[in-house]
Amino acid sequence: MTRSLNRSHLLAIVITLLIVLWVLSGGAPDADSTERSLTPESTAFTVGYKTLQPESKAHSVRISAHVAANRTVDVVAEVSGKVTEIRKSRGSQVNKGDLILKIDQRDLPERLKQAQAQLKRRQLETESTRNLFKRDLTNQSAVVLAESELAEAEAALTAIRLDLEATEIRAPFDGIYDQRYVEAGEYVSPGKSLIRVIDNRTMLVKGAVSENIIRSVEAGTPAYALLTDGTRIDGTLTFVASSASPETRTYPVEMKVAQPDSRLFDGQTATLYIPQGTHDAYEISPALLIVNDQGGLGLKVLDEEDRVQVVDVSILEAGTTGIWIIGPHGELRLITSGQGFVPDGTQVNAVDTGTSQKKAPADASAEETNSDKKAADQ
Repeated sequence: MTRSLNRSHLLAIVITLLIVLWVLSGGAPDADSTERSLTPESTAFTVGYKTLQPESKAHSVRISAHVAANRTVDVVAEVSGKVTEIRKSRGSQVNKGDLILKIDQRDLPERLKQAQAQLKRRQLETESTRNLFKRDLTNQSAVVLAESELAEAEAALTAIRLDLEATEIRAPFDGIYDQRYVEAGEYVSPGKSLIRVIDNRTMLVKGAVSENIIRSVEAGTPAYALLTDGTRIDGTLTFVASSASPETRTYPVEMKVAQPDSRLFDGQTATLYIPQGTHDAYEISPALLIVNDQGGLGLKVLDEEDRVQVVDVSILEAGTTGIWIIGPHGELRLITSGQGFVPDGTQVNAVDTGTSQKKAPADASAEETNSDKKAADQ
């Protein structure tokens, strides 16, 4: 047993020596061990791209809006009394000055006659006092007193006339008699709302824009609105606020619309469009957008030397199959695959995925034709 153990030890020592000698000699030469240099093409990452051409795209600022009357007035009572008569029905068109309802005149007609008589008396007294002063039969104070009493009589007559006119509630302008807040026989006091009249001959489409696009909006430019039923209303932007709303930090805007046929109604929902001209735009998938170093939006594209570049872009509007962006100009080689692995400035191997996708069906059909031909020959 001792002899076999010594023989094993000797064998192990011999094998160890052989391994050491093989390592020191550099190992067996490789038949394909020729030294090769690493080129940028052999180490570059492969990305897919497609070539995009800009399209001229008309753009409009789009605003959520609503229709509002140009003027809305709640006519209030100026005198006390009962409502004695209602002349018009709610919802009827009225012209400026049309009588809508009446309030009891009470003793105002009699007080008017009394004030007229008092005024006539004061006029005669004042004229007589002036004649006496001219003849040096009275002093200046008497004239001043007579003129003061005349002015009081004139003011009293004017006040009664105004109260008498206030018993007849008339339309303040052309429009629609929209609401009535009282009934016949109801007693009203000064300040009580009686009727509402809306100027629906001219309507407004009101909305608000954010501070990002306020510089793109200007009063006097043509605009249009779409109602929920698809009706288009054309008009002119007549008002752009110079200060933002404290609550929303947005700037109110208004478009005025003349509507002789009364197509619009106060409170309707609308979308306001303010045309901004045309832009060179590209339609892309929103998944290709990245956030650039400045916190804005960007795209990874390829330059002429197949290096990655990040270009700044802005979203123009949503399309049917993607989004429209603006910013770049001319032909665009957009990276569509592998963009997450290549930072800005990286040299890459570029594969035109757009071209390969278009040629794939033709290549496939050619291969099938060749296979069929070989089979026929066999």
